Amino acid sequence: MIQPIRRTFPGRHDQVARARDFVRKAAPCCPALELCTNALQHTASANGGTFEVTIYRGHDALRIDVRDDGAKTLPTVGCIEDLSEDGRGLEIVALIAHRWGQSGDEYGRTVFFELRWSRGASSDRKSSPNDARAG
Repeated sequence: MIQPIRRTFPGRHDQVARARDFVRKAAPCCPALELCTNALQHTASANGGTFEVTIYRGHDALRIDVRDDGAKTLPTVGCIEDLSEDGRGLEIVALIAHRWGQSGDEYGRTVFFELRWSRGASSDRKSSPNDARAG
C-alpha cells in the first residue's frame, strides 16, 4: 500500500458530497459514501463533530477507513425490508467488500472496508460470466 490519503470533514450532511468528491478523485467507483452517511446518521459526529476519511491504495487492493466521533451502538448489517428507504449502507458495503469491520467505542469508532482484485480479473470475468465474485 502507498502512503494513506486523509481528510477530515465537519459533521454536517452537506459534507458527504465533499467526502464523495475526495474519494472519487483518489479511488473512483468506491462505496465510501455509505460509511460517511452512516457516520452522520448513527454517531456523535452529526452533533458538531467531525468524520475522517482515510484511503489506502495499492496495486491490487483498496482500503477505506471512516473514523467518527463514536456511538453507543455497534455498526451492524441489518435486516432490510423491501420498501425500506434506509438501513442499506453496511449491507451494500458487505456485499461488495472483500472484508469490512470496525473498532472503537462510544468516544470514537472506525469502520473500514477492503476491496481486492487481481490484475487479470477483467479478462477472467469475461471467460466465466457466471462467477461474478471470481478473483
